[in-house]
Amino acid sequence: MKKFLAAIVVLLIAAGAFAQFVVPKALTNYIKGKVAEATQAQEVALTFDALPAAKIALGYVDKIHCTAADANIGELNLKQAELDGTALHINIKELLLPTEGISREEHTNRCLNSAGSLELSGVITADSLRNFLVQKTDGKGLKDLDVNMTPEDIKASGKVKIFGREADVEIGGQIIARDGHLYFQMNHINVENAILRRVNLDKFLHDFNLTEQVKMPFGLQFRTVEMRDGETFVKATRN
Repeated sequence: MKKFLAAIVVLLIAAGAFAQFVVPKALTNYIKGKVAEATQAQEVALTFDALPAAKIALGYVDKIHCTAADANIGELNLKQAELDGTALHINIKELLLPTEGISREEHTNRCLNSAGSLELSGVITADSLRNFLVQKTDGKGLKDLDVNMTPEDIKASGKVKIFGREADVEIGGQIIARDGHLYFQMNHINVENAILRRVNLDKFLHDFNLTEQVKMPFGLQFRTVEMRDGETFVKATRN
């Protein structure tokens, strides 16, 4: 009987150690891999905080902090993306054994049962916005685009061919958050060359949806935009 009880105690200790140390580490590495795959980030760091740590095995996390360097959200690149959350309940079963016949978006959303708070922040650089605009205007003759960001506005200047002649073009605008998405809102377009002189094309103004190609997970919506010198800070929070 004593040997049996001793064996039970050893098994309980082993199970506790497994839940306390092995499971959190394995889960952290698994989610890091998924984040890197989804964002094509160059480097991902992830930490879970829970007391006791063993409850992570059941999907309960007190705090989560994840950073992804050079991460892609749809067609937009973020120099640094950070995800912070508190009081999370992760669906471990759905995370490890995805339900068949559902979309990737639905699977991702099912992986999180609840959260006290959740926010995603990141930095859009001038180069990132330039690459986005070049991609969006590909085939329209716009080249040599240069983007300059300040706290007041954004100016994109380049060259475009009009009637077979090269002209200088300047686009002014700002990054805004609207309806949960990020937009580059244009407020003026000027074109100038030796023949046309200076032409105002404001009637062609429109907004570029920077996050159109991605559906944000977990109900996250972009709400905060802060333009700075050379970069723009953005933040998305949960509904």
